[in-house]
Amino acid sequence: MSLRLLSIPALLALLAACQGPSGAALPSANAPARSASLAERWEHRVVTISVAERIADQCYAEGISLAPSPWSGAVTRATEELVAEGADRAALDAVYANHDFNTSAASAGAYLAARGALPDVPESLCAVGEAEIAQGSEVGRVLQKL
Repeated sequence: MSLRLLSIPALLALLAACQGPSGAALPSANAPARSASLAERWEHRVVTISVAERIADQCYAEGISLAPSPWSGAVTRATEELVAEGADRAALDAVYANHDFNTSAASAGAYLAARGALPDVPESLCAVGEAEIAQGSEVGRVLQKL
């Protein structure tokens, strides 16, 4: 079913259902609090980076790419960023081993849909990317304009 065919209440219900397994919200302008569980913080970061990767993959020709990082891939980058902040690598390995990546993919898709990206219009990701960069959002800070 195309998201354009959903009513507003149905779309809002779909977006609410796309929260992480612990109820973690979709990426926002702010990262989860330090008091959030390690699994919530890691999932949030994976989803944020995944959204940025989708945008960069589609919009490179439009001058949008991932900001430089010593790590590639959403999982590796999220894990290494948290380790650099002092998180325990063994605990993150356990989070990774128990994670349902379908949840993260659904959260990334819902985040993009909520900002106007349409699954059958790949170019719509570029408008989202431009807006994220301009707003300086968490996703926008993972992207750069060439």
